Amino acid sequence: MAAKRRKPKGSNETVAQAVAHPLRIEALSILTERAASPKELAAELGLPVGNISYHVRELERIGMIELVDEKKRRGAIEHFYRAVHYPMLDAPEWEKLGPARRQAMSVWIVQLMLTDAIKALDGGTFDARGNRHLSRTDMLVDEEGWEELVEIQAKTLRAVMAVRKRNAKRLAKADGEGAISVVASMSCFELPAPPPGRSP
Repeated sequence: MAAKRRKPKGSNETVAQAVAHPLRIEALSILTERAASPKELAAELGLPVGNISYHVRELERIGMIELVDEKKRRGAIEHFYRAVHYPMLDAPEWEKLGPARRQAMSVWIVQLMLTDAIKALDGGTFDARGNRHLSRTDMLVDEEGWEELVEIQAKTLRAVMAVRKRNAKRLAKADGEGAISVVASMSCFELPAPPPGRSP
């Protein structure tokens, strides 16, 4: 069946509502990896179907998940959802998109980053390794500085993808033994101008 995708709301509202409740974070984490129905989510999380169904409806309403399948089960229809996925685009492809489409994709990525971070913090793995990386650097740059930052992150992404490819081959030979689930996140974006008289 054709999936019906709802139009995402504004970025601030969407991200805030997506992480407004722990159950939504857990549901999003599962639905990012595979399709599932509220009944399956409830069984996996050990919670009443009614509770899960409410949060699934909210996630669909704000455009974070979409209906991907329907199956008849004992006279009723079971609905299956999956997190909205967007393709990875290179810089030229990204620039061809309009502002609304870029924002929708950005909301999706930020939502995933927040969901992953909260899941790791709750699971005690975020700071388990002493050499994990977390940084935030704000600065003032000119156009040349902006282009330098963009190129640095583009090179880093290419290096990260190369590591991913090499590890996939090694883990395939080892039949998955020793696999560590990891998320590598990067961002570089322009902040709104500060109000007059206030420093950035």
